[in-house]
Amino acid sequence: MSAPRYKDVELPRIKRKSNSWEGKVIEYLLNHPSNKAATEFSMEALTAFWLPEALEGKVTNDELIKACWSAIEKLEGKLATIRRIAGIKKLPSSDTTLFSTSPETVNPTKNNENLNDDDEIRVSTSDDDDQTLDEDTDDLMELELSPEMKQINKLFGVE
Repeated sequence: MSAPRYKDVELPRIKRKSNSWEGKVIEYLLNHPSNKAATEFSMEALTAFWLPEALEGKVTNDELIKACWSAIEKLEGKLATIRRIAGIKKLPSSDTTLFSTSPETVNPTKNNENLNDDDEIRVSTSDDDDQTLDEDTDDLMELELSPEMKQINKLFGVE
């Protein structure tokens, strides 16, 4: 008996106006200094973004977790690159909102008179009493971070 045959799948051609943001991305990928095919860059991005959802319910839990970690590592690496390009030092945690103290967004008051334009104000947006996780009752897993994840966490200032 021969091995099962798998059919190829194809993503239809993507076309955008060259002056749009998406068009600029396509143009950048087509002319990337690495000379890597734009389709390969596209597949890397699509896979990192959609792989966990594509595999959910279709592979073993161990394989799903491995795929999720792979996606997380790739996306966090890209986030580090985006932060470097934009000069963003640290992203706010998910339970806080970051406000700039630039004159356009904050009016000086007695509470922030001594702040510089580079200072930040962190405001909690969650109710800590209601949002506390209890690891014993929520069945959270302890996962060992890969060396790449440890490096990415260090870049993001996460300990």
